[in-house]
Amino acid sequence: MSNTKSAGSAERVTRHHHKHSSSNKVLRAVTFVLTPFLILAISLSLCVIVLTKPYNKAKPYLDMVFNKGTVVDETKRTVNPYRDDDASLMKKKIKDETTGEEHDIVYPYYGDYYGTLNCKAAGMKDLPIYSGDGDDILQKGIGWFNGSVFIGHVGNVVLAAHNHTYFLNLPKCKIGDEVIIETDSVKQTYIIDEIEVFHKSDLTYVRPTEDDRLTMYTCWNEGRLGMSDYRLAVIGKLTKREWKKVEVDQ
Repeated sequence: MSNTKSAGSAERVTRHHHKHSSSNKVLRAVTFVLTPFLILAISLSLCVIVLTKPYNKAKPYLDMVFNKGTVVDETKRTVNPYRDDDASLMKKKIKDETTGEEHDIVYPYYGDYYGTLNCKAAGMKDLPIYSGDGDDILQKGIGWFNGSVFIGHVGNVVLAAHNHTYFLNLPKCKIGDEVIIETDSVKQTYIIDEIEVFHKSDLTYVRPTEDDRLTMYTCWNEGRLGMSDYRLAVIGKLTKREWKKVEVDQ
């Protein structure tokens, strides 16, 4: 009787051992298969976290290299992707506060070619100015900040561009250099009288002013190229405003 019980107990222990052993094999197999995927997922997550900031800094350069821009409707928007080619011109009369005379001025739409900038002393010649300062616009030229005054109005005209393209030579500007900006309506001459470095969160130099001035700014890395949290501002005071005869009809 005792031998029978012992044999039964041994059989149960053997079955339990085999069952436990099978479970361990399944667990090991699942762990073996899933572990590489888990490691890969963690590694990819870490890469995304680490690379996010450098990518954001490099994005303007990548966009420029691969010519990434706004999709244009070829049927109506071959000149400016933000307005139809046949959109009416925004032409108005403006009174020159210095002379009291009235002159015609044409206001740009966002994305329009606006004029040119020249600073002979710094090697900046006939640089194109566009209305607005989005990434796509800064790929084409200097951007006029539409939170500043229109060229021809009294106040602070603010222009921005990348330090590796259209404002590459901005650090060469010096106090006393002459800067000329010109549109279809007016030609304005400035003399540089201030050069500053400021943090991008400091809005002091881009705010409206009561005096006529020009503020040009770009990223600043102690003279090196690349994105930065700091900006170089080159500021000039207006010395001459010359109005043109506007030939276009509204």
